[in-house]
Amino acid sequence: MKIILFRGRPGTGKTTLTHAFAERTHFAVLRKDDIYDPVSEYIKEHSDRNKISHGILYKILESNIHSDTTFILDFAFQNSNDYSIIKNWCAERNVKFKSVLVTCSDEKLWAERLDKRAENPTPNQLITSFEGFKKHYGTMHLEPELGELVVDTVRLVEEIIPEVLEYV
Repeated sequence: MKIILFRGRPGTGKTTLTHAFAERTHFAVLRKDDIYDPVSEYIKEHSDRNKISHGILYKILESNIHSDTTFILDFAFQNSNDYSIIKNWCAERNVKFKSVLVTCSDEKLWAERLDKRAENPTPNQLITSFEGFKKHYGTMHLEPELGELVVDTVRLVEEIIPEVLEYV
């Protein structure tokens, strides 16, 4: 099994990139939102929804551990602890792991994406304005982990996908 993680802050373009990458490669995609959003109908607390979403992710991966499948993960993994857990999980099981940190250096573009999200947010899209984002996170960008590919979504998706393909 191989895992390609697309991670980053809200509104940076992770889902857009994973969708385009999956179209190109035909790899299976596991999106946190696809787990979190249905869970939100039954579990009210955000932290509990996150724990459940991560727990389900690892169960799905464990169930496929001996397959020749490549999974694209669209999971934010914004804190170093969550990133370390997935990386160590893969290392302990001899699962090939690559990570792509998705960023957006143009704050105006980033704000527009969050404004668009505000029109019809899903339960996992708790932050729907750039000001709310800055207030909640403080630090705009995540620091890349060792060996991680960093892509900036001010560039066209068509330019980024070949770079990701070469990296993985």
